[in-house]
Amino acid sequence: MDKKQTLSRQEALAKLKRYGIQGPQVYLIDLIPLIEMIWADDCAQESETKLLYNYLEGHVRHINKLAGAQILSLKDARAFVDKFIKERPDAELMRILRGLIEPVRSIANDAYYTAIKKSLLAQCLNIGFSAFTDDSSKSEGRFDSDEKKCFAEIMESL
Repeated sequence: MDKKQTLSRQEALAKLKRYGIQGPQVYLIDLIPLIEMIWADDCAQESETKLLYNYLEGHVRHINKLAGAQILSLKDARAFVDKFIKERPDAELMRILRGLIEPVRSIANDAYYTAIKKSLLAQCLNIGFSAFTDDSSKSEGRFDSDEKKCFAEIMESL
């Protein structure tokens, strides 16, 4: 199988701009996998969105700390995320945006990007587990098959 073709950072930023994502908003695309996990079972549940917004607060603080200035406000970051939470986003758009995370965020160094990936994957699992109810008729375990498929796709692409 061919190794996936990787875009340059500039190409990825240009593509994001075509989707209306530019400036400091580019650092919010890290949240796309979390949003995908939320919608994997066709329902954005309160427990899942609460985890997303809690993660978002830390993410905004982290980005601002790295920049040494407030480049992202929590209000603007929430508005960005709300677009994807209020109504289910197109799955193909989400896959495209997720595919742009690596070329945009891996510029610093491999260790930093690896830490980002680990954090995102751990939060994806938290989101998946948060929606679990004690339903003994659920034979698949804590994640339904759509959530499992979504998580596997996210792991592979990151």
